[in-house]
Amino acid sequence: MKPHVFARFLLLVLFATPTVQSQTNGLSPQWTLTSADSQRMEKMLARNLLPKVKNAFIVPHWIGTSDEFWYRRQTSSGTEFVVVDAAAGSRRPAFDHQAMAAAVSKATGTTVTSDHLPFEAIEFNQNRSSIGIVVGNRQYNCVLKPAACSGGSPIPPDPLDVTIATEPPPPVTDPSEGLLISPDKQWAVLTKDNNLWMQDMHTGQQHQLTRDGQPNCGYGIYVGIWNTASIPRDHMIEAGHHLPPMASFWSPDSRTVIVPHVDQRNVADYPFVESVPTDGSFRPQLHLARIPLAGEKPALLEWYIFEALSGKYRRINFPYDKMLMSDSDSLELRSRWWSSDARHLYVLYRGLFKQSAFFFDVDVATGNVRTVIDEQLLPRMDLAPSFVDDPVVWTGANGKDIIWYSFRDGWGHLYLYDGQTGRLRNQITRGEWLVHAIVKVDEPKRVIYFTAAGKEGGNPYYRYLYRVNFDGSDLRLLSPEPADHLIGRIAPLNNPPKVETISPSGKYAVYNFSTPQQPPQAVIRSTADGRLIATVEKADVTELWATGYKPPEEFVARSADGKYDLWCLIYKPTDFDPQKRYPVIDTEYAATITSAVPRNFMEAIRGAPGGTDPALVELGFVAVAIDGRGTPNRSHDFWLASYGKMNINGLDDHVAAIQQMGKRFPYMDLDRVGIMGQSFGGWSAIWAMLDFPDFFKVGVAGIPAAIGHSLYPIMEDYQGPPVYSDGSHWRPRPNEVPENWKAIDGRAKAGDLKGHLLMFVGEDDENDLSGSVLQFVDALMAADKNFDLIYMPSANHAARFSHPQYAIRRMYDYMVHYLQPGH
Repeated sequence: MKPHVFARFLLLVLFATPTVQSQTNGLSPQWTLTSADSQRMEKMLARNLLPKVKNAFIVPHWIGTSDEFWYRRQTSSGTEFVVVDAAAGSRRPAFDHQAMAAAVSKATGTTVTSDHLPFEAIEFNQNRSSIGIVVGNRQYNCVLKPAACSGGSPIPPDPLDVTIATEPPPPVTDPSEGLLISPDKQWAVLTKDNNLWMQDMHTGQQHQLTRDGQPNCGYGIYVGIWNTASIPRDHMIEAGHHLPPMASFWSPDSRTVIVPHVDQRNVADYPFVESVPTDGSFRPQLHLARIPLAGEKPALLEWYIFEALSGKYRRINFPYDKMLMSDSDSLELRSRWWSSDARHLYVLYRGLFKQSAFFFDVDVATGNVRTVIDEQLLPRMDLAPSFVDDPVVWTGANGKDIIWYSFRDGWGHLYLYDGQTGRLRNQITRGEWLVHAIVKVDEPKRVIYFTAAGKEGGNPYYRYLYRVNFDGSDLRLLSPEPADHLIGRIAPLNNPPKVETISPSGKYAVYNFSTPQQPPQAVIRSTADGRLIATVEKADVTELWATGYKPPEEFVARSADGKYDLWCLIYKPTDFDPQKRYPVIDTEYAATITSAVPRNFMEAIRGAPGGTDPALVELGFVAVAIDGRGTPNRSHDFWLASYGKMNINGLDDHVAAIQQMGKRFPYMDLDRVGIMGQSFGGWSAIWAMLDFPDFFKVGVAGIPAAIGHSLYPIMEDYQGPPVYSDGSHWRPRPNEVPENWKAIDGRAKAGDLKGHLLMFVGEDDENDLSGSVLQFVDALMAADKNFDLIYMPSANHAARFSHPQYAIRRMYDYMVHYLQPGH
């Protein structure tokens, strides 16, 4: 359900999809996948297709302050390192690979070859006479001419700067465990007995800074909010390990450290039963997590500044009564900047119910806070084009200029504010198109490089690279190819590292682009005028085409209300016969969190999040992927179309789009339509079966939720703040449903189920709480409805992978059985 959880879960879907084998158990022998089915599917699984595309994505690593970069490229026999001169567009080997292989072999005592060097990254020294590499857990310095490598040394541990994690790190035995170490490595803070302690890293001596900590009320203690994939959350402590203070961070000059004070005494425990303990014992184990549900007051957070030398501390005087405290993204100061002298901390924060946003200037010496920007936008103040994107906000080293993001004119655009007065200077971008991300800001030249979509016509989801001056003048397109440009922190669905697209001088841009049908390319262009300097790579897809893979076809439908174009994809099996009639499966992640239809070549191979489409269609289906109203990355009206209507959630657009496809393509059998989704997509699969029972005949809902009010406070972002019978936002009675949330109470709609519904539930899922789904299950039973439930003992939000081969077989068996009788 949650944005960063979705990204993590999707990686599991895309890369951990197991081999599907023919089975004789399950629903019944005649319903299971055959050996031929398994072989066709296996061939088209993303994990088998993706490696067949060579040089699909080039990551430029700029060398010092020069306009040269290195990257690691795939060859027919292995890999090689090359250096590219961006100005000339020329390419050369980064070093003598044969000589380097011999040097590394001698240094490591293992035999390596020139096309399979045992490292993935290099770091040139200042005069480029040597490179630093890492092999295993040791680092080496290798002189280039003549090639020779020093004896390796252990990699020193990095200082821990730990924020709220979606799951605790694995147990370690490092002496710095539990410490948050300062950048100069002189100091560290740790939480002990709910209080904060300071440690001198030279002497190891510790002294206590606070003394008022209590159980569930202390400094740097971890909130008990859901933890996605990690029950029990306290396994670190049970094993004798400790975590650094939650969401804490040091100033760059190591003089101060910012630590939250957490009071969660008012939050009730949410029990989780681990029926099949991981230690192999027979007695189920109980785990308690303090999780506030919708309508319950969350933990209270206040932030403190601690001085390293004196140990003195002071409260940061944020306007806490106006600030959002019910969402994990707000439990850390994620968007923050330090002034060059570290005397000011600049913070971006969300307001209550995400209906406002603030930019704060914190005086570190006093803890006083100046509100620089305070914008309110109903029903929801969004700071990025989707919930999975980082806020599109920037400030300079001294906070004089602030680039702000707002949908105030109906589209996500950039605005320039005076950081000293809080006055709006000017709107930077404008028009019926959407800014996606700030790629780089050249503060001295007052130039912004950014990505945006919808300005160039065609597919409105394709991202392009632009530059513009701070005052909004001289807006220039730098990437003219009609394609999706993968630039900066690209595609949260892929979750890659941040890519430095713009060269150190600002003169050149290096980026990758593709469409679902056109393979990737990487090019160099001038940032002055967009002139093409060179094509660095064209992906080699020879092996991919040899498998018979067919890219999906694009289809543009109209939304159910007739106002918008919907850009969809259609996947067909490799043995597609236009004279046949195929069942249709809607593989979806119909959610306000992110748009999920693949928009570039590699995403298309993976398929939509609801199912691995290229493999699924090999079972004799046609699969469709649709981004309906209510999904982001379009206008604010498009995004907000499902606000307060999360039971519909754009599914009316899915129905409309599939009906339009059926009229145009006779091979689609609209009497046999199924729907599949995971997580938030599981929610949508359930509601599709409830609200459109005559259209969707079969639904598979993986690790879903079904009831809004029995979850942690997430639906308030999409359905609106809960309003109870007494007019308040806080639940007056344990069993009361918010008046404005009754439409998303799955229990009330259980009697409308007509088709075949299969749900996968993880017993210990802290993201989509199993209790919420089981309340819906209870309502289905009360309504005397047939349904199927796979309850995965001790499984977390990655429940589909608790027993992956079993889960995916049952999922696809279900569709085959009910949509293809006699298969």
